[in-house]
Amino acid sequence: MEMISRVVLCQLPLGQRELTLRQKLEIIKRGGDFVCLPEYFFVPPGASDFNAYAAEYERNVEYLAGLSRDLNVTVIGGSIVMKTPHGLHNSCFVFSRGYRIGSYEKVFPTVGEMEKGISPGESFRSWKIGGIRIGVLLCADVLHPECFDEMERQSADIIFVPTTSPYRPDDTPESKTKRDEGIFVRGAQAAKSYVVKTCATGAIFGKRLQGRSLIASPKGLSWNVFPESENSSLIYSYDLDIESVRSYRRSKLIASHVFSL
Repeated sequence: MEMISRVVLCQLPLGQRELTLRQKLEIIKRGGDFVCLPEYFFVPPGASDFNAYAAEYERNVEYLAGLSRDLNVTVIGGSIVMKTPHGLHNSCFVFSRGYRIGSYEKVFPTVGEMEKGISPGESFRSWKIGGIRIGVLLCADVLHPECFDEMERQSADIIFVPTTSPYRPDDTPESKTKRDEGIFVRGAQAAKSYVVKTCATGAIFGKRLQGRSLIASPKGLSWNVFPESENSSLIYSYDLDIESVRSYRRSKLIASHVFSL
C-alpha cells in the first residue's frame, strides 16, 4: 500500500526570531506533513556564546509549539540551546499540531560547541507520528556511523538532520558530491531510511555558512541544492515514498537472514 509523506525543508538564515508571513504562506502552500528548520535557528550571526539564547529557551519552545499548530504540521524545530543541571545542550524539539512529541540532545557536539559550553546528549530518539517513524540527528552527529546504526535499530523511516554547514572556499562540485555520498547516502543505506538534511545560511559566531540541504535515500541522492543556491533562503518540498524504504528494509533483513543460514 502506497504511503507518501511530504517533507518541507526550510533553508533559512540564522537569527530569525520567527518565520515571516511570506515564509509561513509558502510552507502552507506546499502542504507538507513535516517541516524542518536548520540547526541553531534562533542564534544570530554575531553571537559570542550560547548563554543568552539558553535564557530564551521557554520563549523558543513556545514559539515552535505555536508554529506547528498554526501550520497544522509536525515541526522539527532545528535546534535551540537548553540549560539543564548538567550544562547546556543543543536540543531539537519536535511538535505536532501544537503538541510536544519529544526532544533530542545532540550526542556528538563539535569541539567548538563544547568549548562554548555545549554538553553531549546521552541517547538517540525516534517517534512514530501519523504511522511514520522519524528520528533526529544534529549536524556533526552524521560523522559518527553509529548514529545511523542506532536509527536503523529504531526502524526510522525518515531521519531529519538540522545542520549548520561551514563555508568551504575551496570546495569543488566533485568534493561536495563525494562528501554527500560518503556521509548521507551511506548513512541512508546503513539506517535503511531517508535522510533529510536542512541547512542554515548566513553565519554563526561570525563564521560564514553554506546551505547544502539535501535528501538522500538508500538508492542515492534524491535532491540537493544547486551550488548557486547555497547562499540563498529556500523553502523546498519533496514527496517521500515510505513504503519504498520499508520494502528496502525488509529485503535487506531477508537477505541477511538467508546469508546467515
